Amino acid sequence: MNVSETMNIISIIIICLFLMPVIIGLLNPVSKDGLRHSLLFIIRGLNFVLGILLAGWFVGVVFSETESGFLRFLNRHAPSAANFISQYQHDIVAYVITMFVFMSVLFFLLDLLVIPVYKHLIAPLADRLSLALDLGNSKIKRLFSGLWQLPKSACMVLIFTLLLNFYTNFINNPPAGEYINDSKAYQAVHKNMLNPILNADLVKSLPVLAGEAFRKAAEDFTPANVDNSGDPNYWKLPAIKYFNGMTIDEAVKSNSEIDDMAKKIVGEEREDVKKARLLYEWVSKKIKYDKAKAAIVLQNPSRVNSGSIVTFEERTGVCFDYSCLYVSMCRSVGLKVRLVSGLGYSGEAWGEHVWNQVYDSKEDRWINVDATFGNSGYDYFDNPDFSSNHKYDVVQAEW
Repeated sequence: MNVSETMNIISIIIICLFLMPVIIGLLNPVSKDGLRHSLLFIIRGLNFVLGILLAGWFVGVVFSETESGFLRFLNRHAPSAANFISQYQHDIVAYVITMFVFMSVLFFLLDLLVIPVYKHLIAPLADRLSLALDLGNSKIKRLFSGLWQLPKSACMVLIFTLLLNFYTNFINNPPAGEYINDSKAYQAVHKNMLNPILNADLVKSLPVLAGEAFRKAAEDFTPANVDNSGDPNYWKLPAIKYFNGMTIDEAVKSNSEIDDMAKKIVGEEREDVKKARLLYEWVSKKIKYDKAKAAIVLQNPSRVNSGSIVTFEERTGVCFDYSCLYVSMCRSVGLKVRLVSGLGYSGEAWGEHVWNQVYDSKEDRWINVDATFGNSGYDYFDNPDFSSNHKYDVVQAEW
């Protein structure tokens, strides 16, 4: 039987990473230069981990939305800078670029700190150890050389498992994540090495936004439609199965009252665009935006009632509710319609948003419709500037 079939590949890699430096040390007794390189490798490995953690913390500080955060300070002392940053609070590319810049600067500064450490600590220590080993027999020197590689082995394993930890937490690949977590070696390293690091005060203080940046960046490059690489949404956000604790099909369910109202609104109109416009105007004007519900949704979506029916009955809702009711009404009068998710810019910040697209059979095109934004008084029916405050659009469903 193949070894790969009986032992987790992740475990094999971790064991090999740990043993390779030790075996090399036993076969090739460490020299003075080898001692210097080993100490330098350990320090730079720790610098690598520290640089990533600090960069994540700085990114979180810069893009923090809290009232006591960095933006509040900028609003007081540099309003223009605060306004510039707020426009990119939910921009994936901005997060990645900022993270890269901080990491580059931090790695440079940490490397500068290593120079005096190497000169005044690492080099003298390596020279003394090398002299002491030269005075002993070869077996002791080989044994010491093997043991000397243990910190390097631990550092290599730590970096590898830390990368695996980031992957399982922020990359949308459940099968791979499950396989990694099935590795006993990974679990052992995670329990004894990663947990103490990840539970340190510095790491605990990393804002959630930094994690969201990794997660959204990963999602941006996750295939949304695996079976159709030609789809325009192929390399965008994957389809969302649940909104506000319910499936899309449940949310867009209609009833006789909604159907009758939709037919009454369009009357004798037969053109798709005009029917779609009439329904958009009714939904955007008759449904009031529920700010209290929006706040609850951010905390726990399952605590709210959503969808077409409850929105029609209560005449209030959030963007998902506006879009669901619009879908139900369009379907009632024979219009092809889509539910679309992405990011919307409210005038202050980018945030998760849902809107619609309706099909114009006469011009053979899909028209962007946002009844939620239309509630503000501006026209968001086939608005030519629609893309200026809507992005990362993904078609979640089409009828």
